[in-house]
Amino acid sequence: MKNIKFLSMIGLLAFGSLLFTSCGSDDEPSPSPVLNFLGGEYISASTSLAANTNFSIAVTANHTKNIKSLKVVQSLDGQTDVELVDSAYNDKTIAEFVFNGTTAATAGTEIYTFIVADKDGNSTSKAITITNIGDSGNDLETFEVDNDNNTFKVYNFQGPSAGAYEMAAGPLTSSDANSRKDIQDSTTNVETNDWPGRWTSRNGSTFKKVGSSAWSTITNDAEINASWNDAGAEQSVITVATGDLYIINAKSSNKYGLIEITDVVSTADNNLDYVEFRYKFQI
Repeated sequence: MKNIKFLSMIGLLAFGSLLFTSCGSDDEPSPSPVLNFLGGEYISASTSLAANTNFSIAVTANHTKNIKSLKVVQSLDGQTDVELVDSAYNDKTIAEFVFNGTTAATAGTEIYTFIVADKDGNSTSKAITITNIGDSGNDLETFEVDNDNNTFKVYNFQGPSAGAYEMAAGPLTSSDANSRKDIQDSTTNVETNDWPGRWTSRNGSTFKKVGSSAWSTITNDAEINASWNDAGAEQSVITVATGDLYIINAKSSNKYGLIEITDVVSTADNNLDYVEFRYKFQI
């Protein structure tokens, strides 16, 4: 009899434990919205910009519940935070929200925080820091075509056409001084039937790859200097593809340029392959 009572008590305790566990599941935290920055033409990571520079940051968001608000808060050095945007929503998805801003007139640190929340107060926030480097200096000069309205090209160096280039000067051939060759096609003798679309230089010029928004956001001395410092490691040899953007540290003039690869054309067995590009350069 005692054993029956003991087993019954164990059963009641186990049942109570199950009830407690079941009831406790209601206390699990609710999921928060998912928030991400968009890349491409938009700033999607912390960066450096000159004073009085226009910029755009875009976000997308989604949630298991309806999103009720999206806010943008600006934090400047030593100043009170300012809420720049407070937009109302009633949907589970924000396909794209674009914030357009302008950096302050003086150097400093600017933080832009994006916050999405639902009606229950569940929220997610992400921030981008812009280091304002101050005075912009001179605007870069843009080179789209040459004086004869031809696009710029660096050809396969093994072929008959100009396979090197001096920034802000023009195409060069094998007979020109190496000290002028900021860019040169680096095809070797054994690659004549398999052109690699690869660049190097003959004067020590180096390259850093930058994001796809660089063509629109790098417009002056301060911005190209900051972007060079923010970018990754210098490269002396690069394999290029259409749409790539590189900053070049051009040793012929000790200035920086921004290069966009507009086309990479491979031809059959005639060494007329070429890389087409446009660029901006310090003046």
